[in-house]
Amino acid sequence: MIEVYLVPTANGQKVAILLEELGLPYVAHRIVRTVGDTPTNDYLKLNPMGKYPTLVDPDTNDEPLAIFETLAIAHYLVEKTGQLLPEKQKERVAAHIWAALAASDLTPAMATQYFLTLRAETDVSEATDWVLNEIARFLAAIDARLGDAPYLAGDVYSYADVLMFPLMATSVQRLDGGCAAYANVTRWVEVVGARAAVQKGMAVAG
Repeated sequence: MIEVYLVPTANGQKVAILLEELGLPYVAHRIVRTVGDTPTNDYLKLNPMGKYPTLVDPDTNDEPLAIFETLAIAHYLVEKTGQLLPEKQKERVAAHIWAALAASDLTPAMATQYFLTLRAETDVSEATDWVLNEIARFLAAIDARLGDAPYLAGDVYSYADVLMFPLMATSVQRLDGGCAAYANVTRWVEVVGARAAVQKGMAVAG
């Protein structure tokens, strides 16, 4: 059975939702950390970066696989199952594009915003303004996309929606007004958030 090690963050929620959506049996190890905690040596053998989440799949042709980095986990799971990957090339490419934007642009921007606004002990106003402008740029692009199509890939729900949802439902809510200024994102959050697998995944990693 798949094992996943996660902390209650958007990245942990992404993987938990994906496992629920794909209907894969798994055991979640929810790690509770405080600032300054370091990973154990045993965990570093699974993930040398010491980050979360990490997924371990024993169902392979060889020895169990340990996969880390959220986007890599997502690619592994959707390729393993053939689910949440659109059949049409245009939609599949769109799913990859928006999943990458969630992982490589919005996620690190929101992590930086968290540090600058909630943990930094010096004046970082210039950096804060820059990252907030970047976040606004990303949100505007996502909102425009969801104005053209019901889901990020197009007409079909895909793994890109899974990777984007926890960011909008949790991380972006730290911003003044949350998603309220983005009508298409707001509509999409309501639709995706009503899915049973999404609700269960959020609870598992919440």
